[in-house]
Amino acid sequence: MRRRHWFELHDQTWFPQVLRDGITECLRLYSAQLHFERVIAPVLGNVLRQTGHRSIIDICSGSCGPVVPLQRELAQWGAETRITVTDKYPNTTAFRRAEAASGGAVRGCRDSVDAACVPAALSGVRTLFNAFHHFRPAAARAMLKDACDKGQPIAIFEITHRSLLRAITTFIGSALMMLLLVPRMRPARLEWWLYTYLIPVLPLAFGWDGMVSCLRTYTERDYRALTAGLTPAYSWQYGEAKISGTPLSIAFFVGVPAHSRLSYI
Repeated sequence: MRRRHWFELHDQTWFPQVLRDGITECLRLYSAQLHFERVIAPVLGNVLRQTGHRSIIDICSGSCGPVVPLQRELAQWGAETRITVTDKYPNTTAFRRAEAASGGAVRGCRDSVDAACVPAALSGVRTLFNAFHHFRPAAARAMLKDACDKGQPIAIFEITHRSLLRAITTFIGSALMMLLLVPRMRPARLEWWLYTYLIPVLPLAFGWDGMVSCLRTYTERDYRALTAGLTPAYSWQYGEAKISGTPLSIAFFVGVPAHSRLSYI
């Protein structure tokens, strides 16, 4: 089906920060339940190994998603890596929690970071976890071009897939997930409970955003179109990795300097 860039609530500047944090915290717990890090680590570990980088710059980090368990998983793969988490709207509470949980291996950038113009001081493999679909094609291409222009590898991971059936089931599943996970969300906030069980704003908002995320998701064909005409000194690869024990998979799109040879596909 054709890509549709409908609005997501937690992208809007008027959307309350406490509700935005509730959605990103729910996503963090979801990624932990499914052990995203086990799927992502082999792909990302290969990128690190082939490019020689030991730093990761995570873009659009939200509540840090799979970052902390990913750092530990990479260490088990022999890739001792430092990760810097960034966001346009930095969640400083989540950043501090990730720093403490990782013993300092994860560092939070408190400044607002534009994904299409990452400061040169933030050097390393750029990652986006379930975030690339937030950008319209012009902005998405600008983000890819910025990585190329600054010579930085980039690895994009998305669990959403673009189909009408997937969009409908994601709406239902996301709303139910919020209902189930609020008691485990940290730090506990009264607003999350009130806007879930008294007035169900969060379940409906999360359901809507999950559905729209599917409609916004880029396909392999879209990625190829976005990178067409960018520097030929970059190599781009697309693939999908299944999440064990589920019918789900994570799609990834990786760009590295052409002299790097990737072998995960």
